Amino acid sequence: MSDQAPTPPETGPYVSKVDRRTALAWIGVVGAATAVGAGVVVYGPKTGGDKITRGYGTDPKLTKPEKAPWSRIMTDGQLQTAAILADFILPATATAPSATQLGIPDFLDEWVSAPYPDQIKDRGAIMNGLNALSVHVLKADAGARTAALTALQTSKDEATHKFFRRFRSLTVGAYYTTEAGFKDIGYIGNVPRASDPGPSAEVKAAIESELAKLGL
Repeated sequence: MSDQAPTPPETGPYVSKVDRRTALAWIGVVGAATAVGAGVVVYGPKTGGDKITRGYGTDPKLTKPEKAPWSRIMTDGQLQTAAILADFILPATATAPSATQLGIPDFLDEWVSAPYPDQIKDRGAIMNGLNALSVHVLKADAGARTAALTALQTSKDEATHKFFRRFRSLTVGAYYTTEAGFKDIGYIGNVPRASDPGPSAEVKAAIESELAKLGL
């Protein structure tokens, strides 16, 4: 992912910044891509009915991302809508970048484009949800856009609720697998310690108190 912050969707269109290799690996990190071997899987929009248009063959070779056997399928309108909604869910703060600054829309585009069962299961809800939302946010003024995005959270419509819940889950899940996401929540795993100071005096006191209650 690029270290250069993109222009926020609020002031300009989102520009793709995550390459195929990074995006494909990102899907694996989030943990949704499944193992190959369960027959032929369809990728891309179906041409009608249950017709299988094309299988994906083998998993993509991440050393040659330009040869990924499927294309990203979001239209520009869907990608821009995804960027707006992603930043509504995770806007920039004083200490953390926004979702678009980390390239979350590219992850989402890769997610719905991938030919694996879990991604195919999400594809319809997310793509249809973005299409419906785009009408209310792409050319809307700030007030109308905020109202439309806020309404998603309390919608009683089953399809809308399913879309927002899954979109939010993927956005948050992807964000907090990044270095910036780790930093935002204070995660410092995989950092070796020179020594182990053991439990603090407060923890020791609490343990001693509980042991005393048990007569130990």
